[in-house]
Amino acid sequence: MKNWDVKRLAMYLTLFSGISGLSHATYANSLSVEATSKEGLSDKPSIVSCPSEFQQVKIAQDARQCQAFDEPLTSVMVYHSPASPDAMVNLYQVAHPGLKTHSPVNGRTLLSSQDKTVRVIVSPDKTGSQIDILVTSNAN
Repeated sequence: MKNWDVKRLAMYLTLFSGISGLSHATYANSLSVEATSKEGLSDKPSIVSCPSEFQQVKIAQDARQCQAFDEPLTSVMVYHSPASPDAMVNLYQVAHPGLKTHSPVNGRTLLSSQDKTVRVIVSPDKTGSQIDILVTSNAN
C-alpha cells in the first residue's frame, strides 16, 4: 500500500473519531455516549463491553475502551489492548489469513484485504497496542 493511502486512512480515522453525533458509539470501561445523550446525565456511567467481533473482524479478548462508529458505507472500531503490537499483528494474521501484512510505517502496521474493504492498523501504545479497524463497502 502506498504511503499516501496510509496517510489518507489515518486522516479518515481521525475524522471519524472526532465527529460527534455518530450513531452506535460505544465505549468499554467508560461512559456510553449513546446512552448518556439519550437519557441525560446520570449518577452512574453505562458500561458497555467490547464485542468479540466487528463487521466480521475479530476483536481481541482483552480489548478495552472500544469505540465503534457504524455508518452505512464505512464502519470504524478503535480499541486498546495491553498486548504488544507484534502479538496483535499475529492475532490478526491467524484470525484473518486473507489480510496482507504491510511493512511498518512509523511503528504502525497495516493489514488489509485484497479489495481494500477491510483495513486493520496496529499501533504501539505506552501500555500495549491501539487497534483501528476500518470496514468500507464496495460502493466506496
